[in-house]
Formats: sequence, structure tokens, C-alpha cells
Amino acid sequence: MQMLQQITRRPAYLLAAAIALATLLITMACGDSSDGHENERAISDASQSQDYHAPASGQNVKTTATPADPDPVVINMAIAARASNLSRDDLQVKKGDTVNINFTADEPGEIHLHGYDLTAPVSPDSPGTLTFVAETAGAFGINFHVFGDAGGESGGSHGGHHHGAGVLDTVVSETPLSLAITAAADAEGGVDVHIVTEGFRFAPDLVDQAHTPGAGHAHIYMDDVKLGRVFEADYHIESAPPGEREIRVSLNTNDHSELVYDGRKLEATVIVNVPDVGQSQGDSDSDGQGHDHGGQDGDGANHHHGQDSDGGPKIIAEVHLGNLEVYP
Repeated sequence: MQMLQQITRRPAYLLAAAIALATLLITMACGDSSDGHENERAISDASQSQDYHAPASGQNVKTTATPADPDPVVINMAIAARASNLSRDDLQVKKGDTVNINFTADEPGEIHLHGYDLTAPVSPDSPGTLTFVAETAGAFGINFHVFGDAGGESGGSHGGHHHGAGVLDTVVSETPLSLAITAAADAEGGVDVHIVTEGFRFAPDLVDQAHTPGAGHAHIYMDDVKLGRVFEADYHIESAPPGEREIRVSLNTNDHSELVYDGRKLEATVIVNVPDVGQSQGDSDSDGQGHDHGGQDGDGANHHHGQDSDGGPKIIAEVHLGNLEVYP
């Protein structure tokens, strides 16, 4: 009898256990569903608080903020005695920079930035400015087209450093100095000049100051016509008449006196043959402005430009002030 009671009770236990297990599973399922709804409501509330709008199908979504435009690179160039106060390091920018070049000059003229083909008038009473985005990498010449009378520039220093009748003072160097130059014509009718010195350093920061032993700058001439001052070892002549051209470089003190060592003036001369690449065809070049960059006769003396065909000012000299270097 006892064995029969145990057999009849065992299915009841199993049934109770099964009911309890089913109840637990149903409770857990309901709990997960509740949590899921809570999560959906939280996401919906967050998206509404951020004014979220789902993009339409195929629409691009910008996920990064656009940075503010950087401040422009400002270059201040002072032109005195047909030379710049800036060194090569001062004329270096990066591709994409917004560049403002401000010019002052001690005589009237026009600034021309080659490559970008930008111009700006400048005079003692009216500074000039070039503003642009440096979109192209490379080195671009900055030239000064001088207006008016030449004023005897081929012999002496212009702008207050003219000594007598075109004769510069001389200073005997206290230390040994030497000078040598090389020149090579390029494929576009220009000339690259390289200056090698010993015992001498270029000092653009000391220009117009008193003489400092072993320091100063150079003067460069083509066919005895002064092109300007040089403040570094390399100088590029933008345009030269075809044929044999004489390039001469002299070393000068901070106050523009000529340096002498061992009884001889510190200067060097080299002859370079400039190819005819069509840079001197007629009185007007391709820009239609009537600028004669090199002359017709090819004798090397015609660096003074005639009056523009539109009746503008007479350009009597073109001076290379340096190169704007745009790096990638």
C-alpha cells in the first residue's frame, strides 16, 4: 500500500515542477521584453533631444565640422634703392595659404608676381598689396618695374647712397675675403647666378647700417646695368636678351661701399650665352601690356622699357626682388 502511494504522488511532484519552470520562463521573457521597450524609448528620447533626422536614402552625411579659415600669411616687403629688405626665408609659404604681400617703395613703380601673374602699383606715398591664395607650388619671381627717370642707376647706388658722380666709396677688408660666381642660362631665357664667398656672410638684417667686418651684401650687374642687391648665394635673372651676356657681382658693405682686399676690388665676372627663346619679339609681350622684357636689338643695354602703348607710365628698369617659394 505504501509503495502504491509513492507511485501516485510522484507524477504530482513532476507536474508541479514543470508548472514552476514554465512560470519562471514566462516571467523572464516578459522582463526582457520590458527592458527592450525601455531601451527603445531611451533611444527615441535621446534622438529627439538632439533634433536628430535620419538621412534620406543615398544622402551623404557630413560627420566632421569644417575648420575656420586660417589667418593669412602676411609678408611686408620694403623696397629701397631697388632692393628688398627680405631674405629667402621670409618669402616661403605653404600651398593653400592665403597670402598678403604688402609693399612700400622709395620710388614709383609696379610689382609683378610671376606665375600667378598679379600686379600692384606702389609709390612712396601709396603702398601696394597683393592678396591671393597660393594654389600652385613652386618658386615665383617678384619683380619691380620702376617708373620714371633712370637717374644714373647703372653706375652708382640709387636712393640716397649715390656717392659723387656714380662712384661708390671703398672699404679695405680687415679679414681675408674671396669671391667667385657661376652663371647658367635656363630654358626660358633667364639666368641662374650662384655666388661663392669665403670669409664673408650675407647680412640682410644689417643693410643700411655701419660697416661690419666680413658682412654685407652683393650688387649684381648684367652688361654693366645694375639689377639690384643680392642677400643670398643664389640669384635668378628673370629675363635676359639672347646672346652673350656679361654678369658681374661685387661684394659690398652694409652701407653699400665696395669691398677691397689685397689691393683688388672684390668682384667677379662671367659670360653666359642666353638662348633665343622668343622673349624679345617686338615691343609688346604676350600679356598685351607693351612691356619689352629684354629689348629688340639684343645688345644687352635695352633694359629700360618704353612707354606702354596705352599711354601708361614709362618703365625704365625691371628689378628682381626675390622668389616667392610655395611648398606642397
